[in-house]
Amino acid sequence: MTRDMNKTTLSEKIGYGFASLGDAAAYGFISVFLLFFLTTIAGIPPGIAGTIVAIGAFWNAVFNPIMGYISDRVYTRFGRRRPVILAFSLPLAMSAFLLFTSVDLPPAIKPIYYGIMLMLYWTSYTGFFVPYLALGVDYTSDYNDRTVLRLFGSLFNMIGALFAMVMPTLIVSMFEGMGMTTNQAWSSTGLSIGVIAAISILITVFTSKQKDPPCTRPANLPKEPLGKAIGNIFKEYFSVAQIDIVRYLIIASLCGLITFTIIMSDVVYYFTNCKGLTSVEASTCLTLRVLLGLAFIPLTGKLILKTDKRETMIGAYLLGSALLILIRFVNIPSPVDILLYMVGLSLCTTIYWQIMPGIFYDVCEYDRIVNGKNRSATIVSFLGLVEALAAGIGGQVLGWILDFAGYDGSAAVQTDTALLWIENCSTLVPVAVSLIACYALYKYPLTKKKYEEMLKGAVALAKNNC
Repeated sequence: MTRDMNKTTLSEKIGYGFASLGDAAAYGFISVFLLFFLTTIAGIPPGIAGTIVAIGAFWNAVFNPIMGYISDRVYTRFGRRRPVILAFSLPLAMSAFLLFTSVDLPPAIKPIYYGIMLMLYWTSYTGFFVPYLALGVDYTSDYNDRTVLRLFGSLFNMIGALFAMVMPTLIVSMFEGMGMTTNQAWSSTGLSIGVIAAISILITVFTSKQKDPPCTRPANLPKEPLGKAIGNIFKEYFSVAQIDIVRYLIIASLCGLITFTIIMSDVVYYFTNCKGLTSVEASTCLTLRVLLGLAFIPLTGKLILKTDKRETMIGAYLLGSALLILIRFVNIPSPVDILLYMVGLSLCTTIYWQIMPGIFYDVCEYDRIVNGKNRSATIVSFLGLVEALAAGIGGQVLGWILDFAGYDGSAAVQTDTALLWIENCSTLVPVAVSLIACYALYKYPLTKKKYEEMLKGAVALAKNNC
């Protein structure tokens, strides 16, 4: 008996999911600790450090479409996606080490060094991330099997998030306890997180050989001069953006990730200023967010298989929003209020990565069947592009609101207006943005039923042409 090659085995799902650990560890480490490292360890003024982070986000947004275009045009005897993933995995580890190393350079040169290292880091991250997401498209075209595959990715993603949020400070303390200076400890921590990310990525590379077989360049895909290729990158991106169902996903993704950026950037202010939590208690709450995200994974899978991805994601956002509104307007005794808030926050910040990549995989199949195109990496690179844009927009909006409210980081006690808007930015503001995401998802037409009808139609057409 031969197994259905359109299905994935348990070992294949686990092998695929491993790289998601590296994804979350690499992305989360930068998100949580880079600004702190630059200002506290490297000694760069906060304004300049913010500019470095913004330049890195801009470069990441620009490089995503370039990487998508390149990845869709790789043909080797080792496969299409794995050689690219492999090529960027080791530079990711090295750039993490260099980025979190305190260098003794003149004040005018030091920001340039960290700007270059951050661009190298995002280049390495996006260079692996885009073909990795595209690789998932090649695993299976079955709606339910693809859903479960992405949930395995989400499982490892949440484990990686735990590494990113909790482990770095513990690793720094461990290295300092071994006699290292603080600078050396942070440098070694950067290397440790980078190596963990690279190893998890390499596991996926070596376990996905059957899903990424040898291939040759199609005869009708001529080689392009550099100038023409650059023009075609953005032409192809514009073409993908014109696909009717993609427009709704861009809006839903952008709003979903702006929601994530605002609430996660504001939550520490909220815990310490509005709820009076200590830094240890705030860290415990952030760990609880990850654990809740892990607990949601099997429930999310069951709901998707019973309904579909779109309805499950809308339901999660609406329930999470309802809990945040409840916390904002109803005086609930502590610690019940914190627990309910964390459930709402987790629903609004973890469900996106459990479901949205799978939705984009469906779009890749739609594009292949309806438009006759094979540009999976270009399509999934929209996730990275939107992620970079959302980080910039969400951070800027939060900064404007806190500045308008008169937040003073040096003050022992904040004004009532500042406290009010800190609370609003952890509740009502992200709720408003997530409701826009819900509307865009509601308008998204490729439901589970329509997806399966599309596949059946493609199979029937192929049989008629034989």
